Amino acid sequence: MGPWPFDRLIAASSSLCGDHEVFMQTGTSTVVPPCSSAPFIGYEETVRRLAEADVVITHAGNTVRLVERMGKVPIAIAREASRGEMRNDHQVEYLRAEEPRGRVIALWGDLSELGRAVAEHPRREQQLLAAMKPLAEVNETALEAVMSLAVRPVAPDNVFEKHPTARYAWAFEQLRSRTGRHLDLGIGDGTFLSALADRTALQVVGADPHPAYLASCPGDRPLVRVGEELPFADASFDSVTMLDVLEHTRDERSTLAQVHRVLRPGGLLVLTVPAQHVFSFLDPDNAKLRMPRLHRTVYAARFGREVYRQRFEDSSDGLRGDMAWERDEHTNYRPAELLEMLGQAGFQPQSRDGANLFWRFLQIPALLAPQRARVLFDLPLRVDGSLFRSANLFLTAVRG
Repeated sequence: MGPWPFDRLIAASSSLCGDHEVFMQTGTSTVVPPCSSAPFIGYEETVRRLAEADVVITHAGNTVRLVERMGKVPIAIAREASRGEMRNDHQVEYLRAEEPRGRVIALWGDLSELGRAVAEHPRREQQLLAAMKPLAEVNETALEAVMSLAVRPVAPDNVFEKHPTARYAWAFEQLRSRTGRHLDLGIGDGTFLSALADRTALQVVGADPHPAYLASCPGDRPLVRVGEELPFADASFDSVTMLDVLEHTRDERSTLAQVHRVLRPGGLLVLTVPAQHVFSFLDPDNAKLRMPRLHRTVYAARFGREVYRQRFEDSSDGLRGDMAWERDEHTNYRPAELLEMLGQAGFQPQSRDGANLFWRFLQIPALLAPQRARVLFDLPLRVDGSLFRSANLFLTAVRG
């Protein structure tokens, strides 16, 4: 139930205890309901109770999707920032978008209609399920169909709505209504991690091989050594992001195995990588490997010879720039190749998307342009990310 108590839902549900067999997960609330309850229960028990329940009443978080995948229609109530139940209103926006799809019964306000909603639930659920197609089991064929669709539109309150990097907006949409402990593996400049900390209920942890990247980021910030095991206990995270990170690691399969280890069963992996496509040969990250002299000349002229030495000649951190020293290629992945690696690591793919086509033509001059001039490339990059889906591959998968 997240870090905020949801006393409004607990109080309203307490009125059901006399006529129904009720179990409540109360989270951080100090309210003690007149029925069976526990502050928190494990994932396996949660799944069992959801499967056995005739009616599921939940806040508008990730439990909604879990119940929907079971072929059920939950009763959902959004936490509201104005009531002190959440830092922001992302649950309100999520539920408003989900309700018209007919996969959830939404209740609002003082929840005085909760008793009636429970009484009418069998009939309403039957009507809603009959009116919609069942959620199909995701497989590679289904994922191929997803790629034929246009890129999912970004919600207007997405903090990355106007960001030139499309993967941030997409990844934020996957996580905005989730709760629990989250690991951002390979944080870069910390932009995405900071947004999660400020605008979601997630408890964020950021890990990276670069000490400088970790210095200004929120949450726990352990330094990850290249090629070593992640310094986290087994099953210690509810979700993990790797945003254009996998292609920089020493061993992709070993990295995915480590991510699988630290995720809880059913935990979510949000993954983005560069895709193999017609303009992959323009990948600037491969220029430093294939044309090292040209790269040294351009980079040193832009940032200085000493910065070049620290980034690309000093191997003490295990990195050449932002890539593992042992790598001889910045990989651009084919979808089937990545799906195979995920499956072998024990993940079950859930959805697939993509962005961009001409971004390399825009990215290279943007990288070379003076800092003040880079803003001129933001709009073209954003348009390219919205219209096309070939250059970058976005996937979600759950730990099996």
